Amino acid sequence: MEDRKYIVVKWHGELVSLLFHGRRLMLAHAEDAGDGENLLGNIYVARVRNVVKDLHAAFVEIAPGQGCFLDLRDADEPLLLNRNYDGRLLAEDEVIVQVNKEAMKTKPPSVTCCISMDGKYCAAVKGRPGLAFSAKLPARVKERIHAGMVSSGFPLEKYTEKFGIIVRTNARDLGADPEPLMQEIQELTGRLEELLHNGIHRSCYSVLFRKPAGYLLRLRDMHEGWCGEIVTDEEGIYQKIRDFAAENPDFHLPPVRFYQDERLPLSKLYAVDTKLQEALAKKVWLKSGGYLMIEPTEALTVIDVNTGKALPKKGEQENFLQVNMEAAGEIARQIALRNLSGIIIIDFINMKKEEDRGRLMAYLGSLIRQDTVKTTLVDITALGLVELTRMKTSRPLGEQLGNPHAPNVRHHQ
Repeated sequence: MEDRKYIVVKWHGELVSLLFHGRRLMLAHAEDAGDGENLLGNIYVARVRNVVKDLHAAFVEIAPGQGCFLDLRDADEPLLLNRNYDGRLLAEDEVIVQVNKEAMKTKPPSVTCCISMDGKYCAAVKGRPGLAFSAKLPARVKERIHAGMVSSGFPLEKYTEKFGIIVRTNARDLGADPEPLMQEIQELTGRLEELLHNGIHRSCYSVLFRKPAGYLLRLRDMHEGWCGEIVTDEEGIYQKIRDFAAENPDFHLPPVRFYQDERLPLSKLYAVDTKLQEALAKKVWLKSGGYLMIEPTEALTVIDVNTGKALPKKGEQENFLQVNMEAAGEIARQIALRNLSGIIIIDFINMKKEEDRGRLMAYLGSLIRQDTVKTTLVDITALGLVELTRMKTSRPLGEQLGNPHAPNVRHHQ
């Protein structure tokens, strides 16, 4: 879409990537712009410090003093360097692990022994042989992709006998030609096999793989046509994006532009400060005059819909439906923008007509199906509250920016 732009700028020590639809902020992510490292996805030779049988877990170190949590249910047939695996994981064992969850408040990062490599169209996973598809892919698309690989003579069994191949949602953009997917299967399984083979000869705390920067991965995972242009005013970032696009022509990245204007920095042009403040504010106004109150808690997120200043142009119930429908659209945007996850409870304005409630739920369902993160519309509770669940893939925006609750984001001078 020509009116969608992906902006990458430095902002108060963070590198922020923002997707704008016109002047409206749709998605935002932050990562350290300096030497700080995002561990998520990295692969290490770790040392087991201790095993806690009651928790069915182990604590490992991926670097001296850098502790991580390993759920032993994610340690099926771990690859040990110091001895042959005999069904037990013991203190002082050296094991290959991958960071699969970021540190969350007081919790350390989590790691898994189920090592994987992911690309735009698929992921290759150690120890879980077979072919699987993303749940978000329609059945007809799955059939088309599988039939395309079979008709091309691609030796799929050669790869699925040893590795798990998971076809990602992005594969829906391939059309009738699965060639980029087949090439990626070959590439990822080859890289994973080489990493595991060489990894057993490396020393403890070695870094076997570093995942590319977050802004590059988000560009990789964009659906084709989702964005018309990438813009940055950071020359180093500009060059990295150009190199990434040249190295991966099958990703069909949109053109990248280097913005230069000393009088008006890119962050000012797009009012990044204001947009991020709005993205974390508890109150969100609707055009109708209604508003949302968004309250994250430890257990869940509560979203309350209020009529506010909305004046009934017709009957009261019609007005309630109008505000609720507008609120549903804004809620879908806010959930993605703030990267909310877990249980989300929505308290819409009460409506008497079953028909109106049905329309609202159908509309909300259509909106959340467009979310790139798996989101499920669970049910309406006995009290009339709508319950959603959304998969946790990374920290919410507030935590990325270092201030999960305050609407003014950070208190910079």
